[in-house]
Formats: sequence, C-alpha cells, structure tokens
Amino acid sequence: MPKITFQPFGVTVDCAEGESLFDAARRMGVPVATACAGKATCGLCRMKIVSGAEHLTPFNSGERKHLGNVYFLTKERLSCQARVQGSGDEVHVVVKVPLEKVVR
Repeated sequence: MPKITFQPFGVTVDCAEGESLFDAARRMGVPVATACAGKATCGLCRMKIVSGAEHLTPFNSGERKHLGNVYFLTKERLSCQARVQGSGDEVHVVVKVPLEKVVR
C-alpha cells in the first residue's frame, strides 16, 4: 500500500492510489493552507516534494498557473493536484508542509 510522510510532523499515512496529498493530509489532521478546499484556484496548499516525486501524477496546468515553471528548482507542488500513482509497498512519498502557511 502506498505511503505518504508529512514533515515536519512525522506523520506517515497509508493512502489509496489516486488520492491527493491534500486529501491524505486532511484525513490525518495535518494542517494544510487552503482557501479553495482543494480545487486548485487559490495556490495556497503548496508542499515541497522531498522524495518520491516519481510516484506522483505529472505537474499540471493548474499548478503551473500558481507556481510557474520552476518545479525543477523549488520542488513545490499544489497538494490538491499531486496524486499518488502506483499501488505497491515501494510507493512512498515524503513531503514538507511549510509551517508558515498552515491553517491552525
């Protein structure tokens, strides 16, 4: 089963293939900044991909609108758009949630 680890919280969660980082975080009580509740219109739910980027859906136009074309430098994705791909135990994504932008 795929896993996502949310830093700096140290929370690791099992997730379903196709589940977004945003949905998995919310399900586990990990705070994620948002104004649009995961519809890719606000651009606030950014997370830095620490490892496992190859297990996420490709960077899309909704993300490009808010983040530009600098993913290769920043490694930031919109958590509502980045979905887990793959279903095996080797699928593990590690992300860093920016603490300065979380909703408390």
